[in-house]
Amino acid sequence: MATEAIFHAPTGSVQFAIYPDGYDGARILARIDEEALHARFQAPEGKDADLLQAYARNADSIDAMATTRYRENPTMAICLGCQDFLTHPHLASEPARD
Repeated sequence: MATEAIFHAPTGSVQFAIYPDGYDGARILARIDEEALHARFQAPEGKDADLLQAYARNADSIDAMATTRYRENPTMAICLGCQDFLTHPHLASEPARD
């Protein structure tokens, strides 16, 4: 399936959809901030397209974390940042650079 991700300039994040109960279930919007894409998923600095590519390359890990956050509290907005991948490092596809 093609990604539904877009760069959302007002929040400096990539917005994407998850389907926690499969494609026949609810479509939930989530975001991952630019800092997390740079620090945890090695997105190069520069263009919005680089952030979208970093999301696409790591969508399995990012979507898994978003689904985890959704299941923890379905009424809360899902806005992922670096801290989400520090507490669950096995969900990041590559180790963070220090």
